Amino acid sequence: MPAAPPIFAFGFTSLPMLGWLAAAAVPILIHLWSRQKFRETSWAAMEYLLAALKRKTRRLKFEQWLLLAVRTLIVVLVVLAVAEPYWQQTGLVLPSSGRTHRVLVIDGSFSMGYAPEGTSRFEQAKQLARRIVEESRQGDAFTLVLMSSPPRVVVGNPVFEPDDFLGEVDALQLPHTTADLLGTLAKVESVLKAAQTEHSRLTEKEVYFITDLGRTGWLPKAGSETLDALRRQAAALAESARLVVVDLGKETADNVALTAARSRETIITPGQEVELEAVVENFGRGARTRQPVELWVDGRFVDRREPDLAAAGPYDADAPQPVATAVFPYRFPAPGQYVVEFRTVGDSLDVDNHRWMVVPVRQSVRVLCIDGRPSGEPFRGAADFLAFALSPFRDDEEPGRVQAEVATESALLQFDLEPFDCVFLCDVAQFTADEVEVLDSYLNHGGSVVFFLGDQVSAERYHRELGGDRGRPRLLPARLGTIETTPQFGLDPLGYEHPMLEAFRGHPRVGLLSAPVLKYFRLIVPENSPAQVVLRTGNGDPLIVEEPIHRGHVVLVATSLADPSWTPMPVGYGFVPLMQELAAWCAGEKLRQRQVEVGQPFGASVFAPTADVPLSVRGPDGQTHPVRLHGDGDYSTFSYGDTTQSGIYTVRFGSPIDHSQSFAVNVDTAESDLTHLGEEGLRREVWPGVEFVYSTSWQHLDQPPSAAIGPLSRVGSLHVGLLYFALGLLFLETFLAWRFGYHAT
Repeated sequence: MPAAPPIFAFGFTSLPMLGWLAAAAVPILIHLWSRQKFRETSWAAMEYLLAALKRKTRRLKFEQWLLLAVRTLIVVLVVLAVAEPYWQQTGLVLPSSGRTHRVLVIDGSFSMGYAPEGTSRFEQAKQLARRIVEESRQGDAFTLVLMSSPPRVVVGNPVFEPDDFLGEVDALQLPHTTADLLGTLAKVESVLKAAQTEHSRLTEKEVYFITDLGRTGWLPKAGSETLDALRRQAAALAESARLVVVDLGKETADNVALTAARSRETIITPGQEVELEAVVENFGRGARTRQPVELWVDGRFVDRREPDLAAAGPYDADAPQPVATAVFPYRFPAPGQYVVEFRTVGDSLDVDNHRWMVVPVRQSVRVLCIDGRPSGEPFRGAADFLAFALSPFRDDEEPGRVQAEVATESALLQFDLEPFDCVFLCDVAQFTADEVEVLDSYLNHGGSVVFFLGDQVSAERYHRELGGDRGRPRLLPARLGTIETTPQFGLDPLGYEHPMLEAFRGHPRVGLLSAPVLKYFRLIVPENSPAQVVLRTGNGDPLIVEEPIHRGHVVLVATSLADPSWTPMPVGYGFVPLMQELAAWCAGEKLRQRQVEVGQPFGASVFAPTADVPLSVRGPDGQTHPVRLHGDGDYSTFSYGDTTQSGIYTVRFGSPIDHSQSFAVNVDTAESDLTHLGEEGLRREVWPGVEFVYSTSWQHLDQPPSAAIGPLSRVGSLHVGLLYFALGLLFLETFLAWRFGYHAT
């Protein structure tokens, strides 16, 4: 189809200002008013004067008319400049007479970092945004929205000065987040409404979506409420503004990503061999052989694996898979904090080629066991079996990985709980308000609490003291029902889905599943609760329930560990490994707090009664930001939320604490799937019935955007030139008036 011939147009942005052209008549009126008629009287000397004047009449008239013309032209030029004239070259659509408000929406999902030829799509989007602004006509206004998660309004108030706006565009950095299209449309709508109220002269509205149009970011699940809301929002926006989608993506984009990083061991001690795992996935259409995956520890290369990856496609259990796990055995040499990084290479999207972990290595894990029924005889107290299971081979010179300390109920108020990774409460009958407050504070600072029930426990007292009634904190993940006395032979691990039971998968001889439970509290988990059932009895009643509360976790075990009339589990049936895994999982909460996804805040608490300790966070970009501590009794906490970049964030505490903590921030690899939606998919699946202009200008960045997108005004800065011309005429008028007056004398 041949291109439309260019049309050159000339007009004014502020037509009402042209009414002031009438002021150009003022110099003429003054000139006419100043003319006076004189009576002619003939006398002898007059004849000589008239003869002399006739010789200069033509020159004097020329000078007067020239001054009049200059003064009139000055008034005309000033009025025209204020009316802001423009000229433009357009395509098929005629220019509007009003000003245009252009909202530029740049896709900020990390898939825009795809750079097949060295320049990322995000940089291409910024270049295109710059050209849209530069080729718009004088008087148009611009706002800027970054489509990320959450979306961010970079420039909210319309900007009329292109240079100021382009500075904001150039300063944009690609966040490593996903795209929130629904939230972005809401932001755009609020920006347009605010501009309409404050700038009534912006009669035309255009919204440009500059994006790679990936299915992950643009297409929610079919039938979801998000998709319905997205369509309604887009339809409403299309009624008030012209929508333009500039597609920078393409169908053939391939990608490999590291989708997970983990350690099989939760508690890691020096010299212990642990298995560090990285999951690598192929999202492309071609198979990859010998895909490199590297392990780096504290910035030093350790080892390399080269798994084969099949091409991405429908799942087939009998076919090679596009996912592989690279396993690295490793021994950490000494206690401390280690930064583990996995790397892969070989594609054009580097953001998801890295995965980080922060691994704390300690001599042992400290556990406090509160015995609600102490006894002077061995294995008669409520916590004796538990303590033995946690430290079965205790050696004071060379302790095991778990150190269990047994204490009475008074220890809750006498001990400092901060050094303990977990607190086990065994058959504790009741809790005072101060004890509840101590446990609540402990959970708020990242600790974990495990309740084992028993004969001394009263459901009514537990609900009153720990159930959140009468303004007290809620520390129970489930409510306590009646005591069930029907024996249950055999347990249901629910497919070993909970990490606490993962070590038992494939080991039926351990005896866990055959453990009998003779008596237990019936636990009632509220609907829509975040609590998760870990283990059930044979009839389906929950036996172990856990829930994240504050920054820690609470685990509730429905039976007793000390009374054989409740269960003989402590004398066999996999009791030792179960308690070891329970303690390891609880202690691992602090490890899990060191790993978050991009966009999520991280934080921690330290034993510091004063909040005046200097604190700063250094991000992956090397920039340092000050952070304030917030005092909470004997602890101080901090939270940091500016995690738009993936990598390692280092928190440095000043005196008197003088130490640092690292946190790993990783991308949500949903954006690693670069499947392209395209125009047909956008019109059919996302915005059916919504009017918008579609462009694929990613191939034509060397051509004017108007060739692909539609009419874009080319600015001629006429009003500026007119003002300079008027200023020059003012100097000329002053010189001429002086010059002509000098000759007149």
